[in-house]
Amino acid sequence: MSSSHPEHYLDADDLSLLVEVLTAAGFYGTTAKADPSGRLAATRFLMTALENGINSRERLTAALVERGDASSGEHQTPQQTKAEAIDRWDDEGGAIYAKSSA
Repeated sequence: MSSSHPEHYLDADDLSLLVEVLTAAGFYGTTAKADPSGRLAATRFLMTALENGINSRERLTAALVERGDASSGEHQTPQQTKAEAIDRWDDEGGAIYAKSSA
């Protein structure tokens, strides 16, 4: 598939792993709200990682998160964007609840 690694082709297990990682990151699935171009970029990134030998769910997920963290938000996963928004909301007092006086 890749010109730098012509001997490596993605198989069914690789594709299943790719879908799992993309779904967990919020790029794929019934609740995904990701921009199609962002999903495509993430897919290409993960395919390159698979071709280069990163073949575990944990390492692919970590690479995708690291990519989002290193890009000043440009390549964040939908899950990272959501977590950041919730943290900001919480920091601004959005999660304050009334304490009952006893």
